[in-house]
Amino acid sequence: MAALSMAKGYQVSILGDGRIGQAVRYYFKKTPGIGKAEFLSDERSLKESHLLIGALPGELGEKGLKLALKYRVPFLDISDIDPPFYIRQRKLISQKEILVMPGCGLCPGIVNFLLAQEIRALPGQVQEVEILAGSLSDRDHYFPFLWCFEDLINEHRIPSFQIISGEKRKFAPFAGYREEVYDGIQAESYYCASGFENILDHVNVKTLVCRVVRPRGFREFFLFLEGMGYLERENFLVSKEILEKRKESNYTLAEVRVHTRKEKVAWILKSHAHRAAPLNSMQMITASVAVTMGQLFLEKRIPQAGLVFLEDLCADPAVLPALMKGLKARGVSVTRIKKGCRND
Repeated sequence: MAALSMAKGYQVSILGDGRIGQAVRYYFKKTPGIGKAEFLSDERSLKESHLLIGALPGELGEKGLKLALKYRVPFLDISDIDPPFYIRQRKLISQKEILVMPGCGLCPGIVNFLLAQEIRALPGQVQEVEILAGSLSDRDHYFPFLWCFEDLINEHRIPSFQIISGEKRKFAPFAGYREEVYDGIQAESYYCASGFENILDHVNVKTLVCRVVRPRGFREFFLFLEGMGYLERENFLVSKEILEKRKESNYTLAEVRVHTRKEKVAWILKSHAHRAAPLNSMQMITASVAVTMGQLFLEKRIPQAGLVFLEDLCADPAVLPALMKGLKARGVSVTRIKKGCRND
């Protein structure tokens, strides 16, 4: 890793120039102390980088860790990769003496951190957990495709595992369909993969479900696209271009609901974006997490080496306010509700 030149500032490399990578670059370029924030075009430039951000589709995401280890550059990853992949590399990460932090986005990401916060605050008391995350719009018959298209499509094709009444059960895509309403917007949700396995290894909960939230009618729309072959390999890129091209005002949310015998607690995160805004709502909320954690690392306010999941930092009293400040500064609202009382 390059030594810091105060005259030039920190150099940040971004692996992946898709929507989320573009948002990370957008925010870092507005961050004091950052001299350069660019997409990685030549891996050898990592010798001069102080931080690498991974923003690749899930199927390519493992490349980020390999590069970080090869060039010994600290690595924050937004890519949706299951925790066991990183855990298997824990010893090598330690030997390289770099920080590797997976799950630096929305879900996995900030929702993991907030869930771990509540579990830590209520030791042995948490009985039920429900996570919801997704994107909506107040425009009827509009289905926003706001983040990595490949990951979004795959999310609705793979099965998920949920813990219900103490039993781990496997569910097909779109299982557990439920109608929802958010701020007057008609929506629907269904079970999806969680990525919370490492949080709950030592927590005995009766119910843990993770749901993806979509506009009402999305399931039928997705199944139509599948049935007509629009998502097959030969048509995929054309469909992606068409579905991403339409831009309307959009809204991304996440809820972390934790129940004990005595109380219910919910964290609610929201971001809104106008159709003409430089970033969509998913870009805002996801990149805000990565950039805030990147700032904390460069300021030496979080561990500088080792495998550290975002939720591992919940015991540090300085991290939560720093995260909240970083999100709110970039237009993300954060609210905690307890027993019907609302506290920002």
